[in-house]
Amino acid sequence: MKYHLPLVLFDPECPLCLRFKQGLEYLDKSLCFISAREDFIYVEFPELSREACLEKIHMVMPDRNILVGQEVVEYLAGRIPGASKLGWLLDNDQGKKIKDYFYQKVEELRELSQKKDSDCNQCPRK
Repeated sequence: MKYHLPLVLFDPECPLCLRFKQGLEYLDKSLCFISAREDFIYVEFPELSREACLEKIHMVMPDRNILVGQEVVEYLAGRIPGASKLGWLLDNDQGKKIKDYFYQKVEELRELSQKKDSDCNQCPRK
């Protein structure tokens, strides 16, 4: 089976991941999205690991190079209309720290949203 690249793998069971996917679909119609829970994707792309793809966002580029986590965010930020015009603000050491901090906070929110503990009053509910 052939896929349109770049291909973004996301976790449809994660509310935060699902919202990011929906927002990206609205902003960039050329991206292809596949659930990281689909077994057939790992047959087509054996270089991917299901566990790793469910832990962090992955993107398969047209040359089959794989971007992971913050690399995906940086790539997508450069593609979103309007965002690339502000890219110069983040192209320095301080900008890298801001991107790292932002990605770390998004990861923390994602982990909180996936907690199954019913006593957790900090976790967003589906």
